[in-house]
Amino acid sequence: MTDRQNLLPQNATGFECALSESLDRLPELQPGFDELRGFKTAPVQESILPWLVVEYGLGGITQYLPDLASVIEYGLRWQRVKGTPQGVAESLTWVHYAFSTFYEAPLRRTRWHLYELELDRFRDGEDDLATIEAVVRMSDPARSEFYRAWNGYNVREHEWSYTRWGHGIWGDSSGVFLHAGGVKWSFGRTFDAGFHELTEAELTALGAWIEPVEGGSISWGPFPWNTPGLQWVSDAAASRAQIIATALLAKTCWVGVYRQDGSPIGFRKARVYRPVTSLFGGYYQAGGQGWIAAAAPGPNIYVEALMDFAEGDGETVHSW
Repeated sequence: MTDRQNLLPQNATGFECALSESLDRLPELQPGFDELRGFKTAPVQESILPWLVVEYGLGGITQYLPDLASVIEYGLRWQRVKGTPQGVAESLTWVHYAFSTFYEAPLRRTRWHLYELELDRFRDGEDDLATIEAVVRMSDPARSEFYRAWNGYNVREHEWSYTRWGHGIWGDSSGVFLHAGGVKWSFGRTFDAGFHELTEAELTALGAWIEPVEGGSISWGPFPWNTPGLQWVSDAAASRAQIIATALLAKTCWVGVYRQDGSPIGFRKARVYRPVTSLFGGYYQAGGQGWIAAAAPGPNIYVEALMDFAEGDGETVHSW
């Protein structure tokens, strides 16, 4: 009886103290308490994992993780930050994705509760989109909704006084919905096709061929000297490049992409078609170099075209 205790006040009678101590079951139960302490965590027993998943409310994520031990490990960590950007990041790790930008709609917008993600890469497969949508929406804050994700192509809706003309889309942002009520996806892959030096035959067909001149000044010829922006310069090579570029830029540019057998996959009008000059870190990237818009036509013209969603799906571009 020496290990038994009572919690009675000092004025309790001897009988009351003896009765209280006789009802103290701690000495018999203490060994069991010691055994139970920490049994769920160190080490985790395989036999109780299903019950722990139910206890912790992690049944909804079991399909995204390889085993129940991983569900417990990652699920408990996720539950602590669920409803925050970190919770979204945790859930994306289950399906081997991540995001580099967490964009929340400005408070000035009517639908201020929407948020968007810039994923770390172009999706590996179309089936991944439904999985990404499911795991992210499990991490939604109560006040917010996962609305859109993008990678490689992101054009936002135009807002008066907040966006520049040409940098937005009237009334909506880029992307498509795969099903009603789902997330909008906006993906684009960039292909750097490198340089193409126009041949004499190509320039002749375009009506822009000029014979090269060694040194001195280029001689007078049937060139569009009165074209706005064309200036006379003494260097023959620079004059020739300027005249050819001016003649080309006066035309509309289309980009064609072709299969290996030479048959066309499709044609797109260039959305960027302008003279450029090389500059490290320039906002145009081609041929492993950076480029910026040039003040006057010269030897380099930057061309960029945008294929539409699903255009050429499953095809392999061999040439352009």
